[in-house]
Amino acid sequence: MKYAWKEILYGKKKYILIELLMILLMFMVLFLSGLASGLGRAVSSAIDTMNADYFIVDDSAEQLITVSSVGTQVLDELRSAGANAAPLDIQRMYIIKDGDDEKLNMTYFAIEAGSFIEPETIEGTGLAASSADDPILLDDDYKLEGISLGDTLRDSSTDIEFTVAGFVDDRMYGHTSVGYITTDGYTRLRKALNPMYVQSYHAIAVRGSSDYDFAGNGLELVSKHEIIENIPSYSAEHLTITMIVWVLVIISAVIIGIFNYILTLQKQKQFGVMKAVGMRNGELAGIVISEVLIISVFAAAVSLVLTFAMAAAIPEKMPFYLEASDAVAVTAAFVAISVLSSMLSVVNISRIDPVKAIGGGEE
Repeated sequence: MKYAWKEILYGKKKYILIELLMILLMFMVLFLSGLASGLGRAVSSAIDTMNADYFIVDDSAEQLITVSSVGTQVLDELRSAGANAAPLDIQRMYIIKDGDDEKLNMTYFAIEAGSFIEPETIEGTGLAASSADDPILLDDDYKLEGISLGDTLRDSSTDIEFTVAGFVDDRMYGHTSVGYITTDGYTRLRKALNPMYVQSYHAIAVRGSSDYDFAGNGLELVSKHEIIENIPSYSAEHLTITMIVWVLVIISAVIIGIFNYILTLQKQKQFGVMKAVGMRNGELAGIVISEVLIISVFAAAVSLVLTFAMAAAIPEKMPFYLEASDAVAVTAAFVAISVLSSMLSVVNISRIDPVKAIGGGEE
């Protein structure tokens, strides 16, 4: 490590260029990783952050909540059996702010006021604490549309009005911000659209385990992870972008390995002299690997700082989400692959003939 550090300081100009390249490559990978996570959360965060472990859905719905139908008697039976259960309905509609004509996309999450799946508010009150006839909790992205506490929102299809009781953080479904309304409010909305509507639930959220027997009744118990995986477009989008990120990690690390190999070729005489004075291949390999390790670790630290600084400055509407644990995992993989790519240089060093390298074999 000491010889590697001295070598870096001696040739600092060329190593600074390599360092800058590594920082840019790693920053690009981290930023894309944040975008991949952000796009995934834009599809699923309302389910992912929900305080539930399982969902009971219709077994013919292919684990997709929005096409499922569960009878209200199932909820009564679950609660009679002691299960911690709560109903959930999901419906995508349009809302209009009072005094405005612009339609805004919204995905209604209909829940029981005060149930365990109701999210905590970051501003305002919850559904149960609200004095409004039809309260609604909004994802805080609606603040960017000029919506405030106490505003009246009108459903564009039924003209039913909801009063904004509070705002919640990071609740989206299918790339649309979520609005939480009560089950009673949702029933009125559905009956306004279809007078023949008979109440049922899209799903029943369950916290903890459930011993309810689903055999022969057309229902199934599905984990939260499975529900998220079956949200339309989630798997395709997330898998595609994640693969792009990891391909970039590998390509970037290989580029670093090539640069290191070229440097090794330029220092063949130096390595030849070091071999001639008694240094073993293992010691020389340690120097090369240490150089790559020092450069890549420093680049990882700088790129992490740049990425989180950029995340704090980008517009709120940009779907960027990067947890520290994920960022560390990506940078650790980058460093590991960079070190592995230096093995090509190690092989080259082992083949250096000190006599030929320093010109001793010339006639």
